[in-house]
Amino acid sequence: MNTTRIPLLHTGVPGLDHILGGGFPAHSLYLIEGLAGSGKTTLACQIGFQHAHQGKKVLILTLIAETHNKMLNHLSNFSFFDESLVTERILFLGAYNELLRGGLRALQKLIAATLAEQRPDIMIIDGFRTVREATPSDMSLSEFMLSLNSLVSTMECTTFLLSPTEGNVADSENTLVDGLIELSQFERGMQLIREIKVYKLRGSKHMLGRHVFEVGAGGVTIYPRLEAINSAAGAEPPQALSQLSFGIQGWDLLTNGGVLGGSTTALLGNPGVGKTLMALHFIYDGLKRGETCLIVGFHESPARLLEKGRSVGIDLQPHLDSGKLQVIWHPPLEVLVDALAQQVLHNVEQRKVVRLVIDGIDALREIILHTHRSRSFLVAFVNELRHRHVTTFFTQELPYFAHGTAKPEASESMLFENIILLRYVDVGGINRRQIGVLKLRENSYDAANHVLLISNQGMSIEGPASFQRAQPL
Repeated sequence: MNTTRIPLLHTGVPGLDHILGGGFPAHSLYLIEGLAGSGKTTLACQIGFQHAHQGKKVLILTLIAETHNKMLNHLSNFSFFDESLVTERILFLGAYNELLRGGLRALQKLIAATLAEQRPDIMIIDGFRTVREATPSDMSLSEFMLSLNSLVSTMECTTFLLSPTEGNVADSENTLVDGLIELSQFERGMQLIREIKVYKLRGSKHMLGRHVFEVGAGGVTIYPRLEAINSAAGAEPPQALSQLSFGIQGWDLLTNGGVLGGSTTALLGNPGVGKTLMALHFIYDGLKRGETCLIVGFHESPARLLEKGRSVGIDLQPHLDSGKLQVIWHPPLEVLVDALAQQVLHNVEQRKVVRLVIDGIDALREIILHTHRSRSFLVAFVNELRHRHVTTFFTQELPYFAHGTAKPEASESMLFENIILLRYVDVGGINRRQIGVLKLRENSYDAANHVLLISNQGMSIEGPASFQRAQPL
């Protein structure tokens, strides 16, 4: 038996086709649900305008919803809106009065006649919840849904029903459509983020689970959950063929040349002990070798990083000017972690980044809103970096005092091949810096703690530390 593959309707909405498995199977019936303000109308109309720009015809049929003028006024704030397409390729039709006068049968006749006359490629029915409220029985609604599904398939019109509801419940709207997408909101404290979930999509292998999205000047942008798109899952990372030095006098000797290329390193230490400076030395060494580098920071602005580098003889400005170094800086406030991960991985891919510093893994964990997601996200993120053979340093803050406890959000041994500990020790009432290697992948190293010195010439290493029995702070 010969089967014809159903063509896909590519939405043009950033990230949406990715979670749909390529797009919506065309000529089918879909329900987009979500409470007021979730973004249903914006998403559906964005898809409509994208296709109208391609010369296709779109019908927007409204029941009890905002007026056409108000809808157009709201849509005009987005860059996808084009007034010249309205009435020419995007048609508006009010159908509530027809439903009020003749019920479902009259509405069905109106839809069938309009589809036959206008032959639209896409139809959007806004305010579809009105249909259920006007239905005398569940059987009548089921018959209407079956007829509508058959009609849009016959007329080859991909149709989206917009309903102000939530949840995958056993109603006719949910069970008799070809796909069910929910837009919702997640709240933690005073912060609110938007999420999209694809419950079902017949004829497509879609991504399960929740994915965050935002509504900006360009409309809806979706950021697929990093764990769900982990392209490095199950893949062996490239074999490390070289070692990358730290660029710190004495330390490369103690670590037998530095760290393996493509590995991840944790720089653990108390506040002010020198974690960021050590990371800057690592970046600067790469820049002097002509390597492309990237710094991702949360607390210190690019201007402060530049000044911190200058204070120890590290001049990063020429490398920023040449483009060999870039800095991505986001204060750890309301940042979508999947958007940030996408930005970093895109930068790594496009610029062929060799060395990367994430200055503040603690802040990265802070912006992961969902409880218990931190571990899986970080594992996926690190695996993506390894897969791209990026040598990455993560700085991690330890408590001021030794009796404090760090939050073990993720397994250190799983995330990091290399772990370096920087800390203060009290020697006769004087705070001294000490550095030691806790773990170094496939490399011999000096396991003794050593004295760490910082001057206007940068970092240097002495030792072994003669104060190893001193009291840690």
